[in-house]
Amino acid sequence: NYPTTPDCMPHLLDEKNVRMLGAHGVFSETELHSRCEIMLGNYCKAVKIEARTMIGMARKEILPAIEAYLFELSSTAEVKLKLDSSLPCAYERKTVAALSAISDGICDATGALEKSLAALSGTNGVVEQSRAICDNVIPAMNALRAVCDDAETICAEKYWPFPTYGDLLFGVR
Repeated sequence: NYPTTPDCMPHLLDEKNVRMLGAHGVFSETELHSRCEIMLGNYCKAVKIEARTMIGMARKEILPAIEAYLFELSSTAEVKLKLDSSLPCAYERKTVAALSAISDGICDATGALEKSLAALSGTNGVVEQSRAICDNVIPAMNALRAVCDDAETICAEKYWPFPTYGDLLFGVR
């Protein structure tokens, strides 16, 4: 059981596989090398597109949505305190603090993902690049995803730029 594409694809070139596929006239050894390289290249290309898309979504949609909601909460607290300085603003303060920390986390995770993508330019060949993607880029994508998921649970629905999980699972329109 090989859990990732970079783990399993090189096994296409195991001697027993080359011998069996060659004996049946399915692929020659040269064709298997090409197939392996093409499949790993497609894997690398797809993950890089997904990572760049995540970066764009975080920077251009999620962070601005959070900031807009933070502005509304801060303005609400300010209005309440101007009206009566003794009015409680615990909800606004706690939510602003939580979302501020999350937005910093999104910024940091986005930067880490960009850095892991940039490091791919120093790899030699598609096998090494696919391994670097598996070991560095995908964990960075998962980290960004986790902090964005946290933001979704706190940010007001009217500000969130994407359908929520509830909308996707239970929404019928």
